[in-house]
This record gives sequence, C-alpha cells and structure tokens, in this order.
Amino acid sequence: MILSIASIPDELLHMINQKTNEEITVCDYNTNKAEALKLIPQAEILITWGAPVNNGLFNEIDDFNFKWLFSLSVGVDKMPFDRLISKGTTVSNIKGVLNSNIAEQALGVMISFSRNLKKSLINQKNKYWQKPLEVNELTGKTLCIVGTGSIGSDIAKRAKAFDMNIVGVDLFPREVPNFDKVYPMDSLHQVLGTADYCITMTPLTKETYHLIGEKEFDAMKDSCIFMNYSRGDVVDENALISALKENKIAGAGLDVFHTEPLNEENPLWDMDNVIITPHCAGDSPMVLQRAMKLFADSLTLYRNGKQIPNIVDLHRGY
Repeated sequence: MILSIASIPDELLHMINQKTNEEITVCDYNTNKAEALKLIPQAEILITWGAPVNNGLFNEIDDFNFKWLFSLSVGVDKMPFDRLISKGTTVSNIKGVLNSNIAEQALGVMISFSRNLKKSLINQKNKYWQKPLEVNELTGKTLCIVGTGSIGSDIAKRAKAFDMNIVGVDLFPREVPNFDKVYPMDSLHQVLGTADYCITMTPLTKETYHLIGEKEFDAMKDSCIFMNYSRGDVVDENALISALKENKIAGAGLDVFHTEPLNEENPLWDMDNVIITPHCAGDSPMVLQRAMKLFADSLTLYRNGKQIPNIVDLHRGY
C-alpha cells in the first residue's frame, strides 16, 4: 500500500494514477490521526510532510514496515535516523521543488532592505511623505551564501541578475555556477567579513547547530544584512538578538526560528531593522503539484529497481 498522511487533491491522485497505474490511500494525519496511525504499519510507501515528523509521529508508531518514505519537506532533521537505518528504509525528499520560491523571497527581502521598503510601508500607514529616504542598491554588493546546494545555487543565479558579487562557504568547496568563488568552512569568518548580505542555506546537523553565533556576528561588517532561510537552530538566536541590539549588524531577514510559532515576547518582533516571515519562504500554490510529479517519476524508477532521486543520507542527516 502507498499511504499518504498528507492531504492530496483528487486531480493530483488522478495524475499519479495515469502516470503509474497505482493508487494512493490518503488518510490526513491532521483530521484523522488515529486512523492514520493504524494504517502506517501496513504501508510499503509512506508520504508525509514535515509537521507530523517534527511533532513526534515516530514516537507514536511502535513498528513500521515501509520501504520508502517520501518527505514533502526538504529538511529532514527530525527524522529517527537510527530506526530508519535499522529498518533499511529509503528516505527521499523534495529537494529542488522549493528552490524558486525561496530564492524569490530571499531576493525580495534583500531588495526590501536595500530600498528601505519597510520604512516606506510604515510611512504609508502614517501618511508621512519622507524625503530624502535612505536607500541603496544591490549592484556591486557582495552576497555570502553559507551552503551552496540547490537552493543556495538558485539564490546565486537570481542575485547575479542584480550584478552582485557572489561568494559561498560550504563543507565541500567546489566550482558552482554563478558563484565567484566557494570557500571551505574554515574560511567562514574571513568571508563573512566581506559580505554586505549573508544568508544561511545549510541543512541542520550536529555540525551546523549554532553555526552562526557570537563570533560569526563579530566577524560581519556592521552594515551587513543577515538572513536565515535554513533552520532556526543553525543560528544562535540569542547571539543574533544581541548583535542587532548592539548594532554589530545592520539588520536581519528571518524565516525560521528556534521555536515556531515565534513567541510574542521575543524581542525580534519589535526591531525596526528585522523582517520576519512565518516559515513561508518555501510555500507556493505550485509546491504540491511539483512534489507529486516528482513522486510519480520516482515511483516509476522505484518499481523498476532503479535509484530514485533525492535520497537522504541517513548517516549524515541530509
């Protein structure tokens, strides 16, 4: 049985059936959790999005026998890696599906800071015509992307259209299209010191937990705009708040946080130099359609004994 505990519209189920001649049993975890938990042990293939896993799905499953878990999320850091390894389960994700959405939002936030759009929106609400207004441009500025994978590469591609200088920092430094240069992780502080904008796009692992902290903010220029679009725990949030309060950096664009939803008491809410979005950078009406097409193509490969795309390395955690 192919079981999806994520809701899938009928037209997409029909599309998959037309492509693969297979049926998917849908039992929405949100609306029928008890039934979903009963069906999971019977499944050969499980389709799920991130929320059930993040909220302890595997703590409620005594046993499972599915051979393949298709994750409708890119991040899989909350997966029970040891259990999946012991079961011989293959896990794949939707790497590549969210690239354009996140890249567009990242560029939008950089433009918002460069052109001081947040201030203009506040002035509009107050019917205040402020001129001159302090603005800048992206042309000639340096963008540092920490994590040069598929999403980081799409951000670089779009940023190049604004004539930015693009540098990367990665565990596996190599030549990447649209990057002027990619540096190893031991050069992180040096590269951060050159950046006008910095965005983190690394997966969350033991090695990247609090990768960006006090020392890293100290290494940045006081005019730097820092952005986090990876996972909240990649950044030491307390160090970020201190860096903003002490003007060690000029501002921050944040889509992910230590705790989500972001607590109402968190001081980030009240900072004029922060743009907060509710972990929505990857959202788009097109995401599920693209993801289900990927699943259909992957299912055909799976049934033919061929390697499916986007297999997660369960030992590395991404």
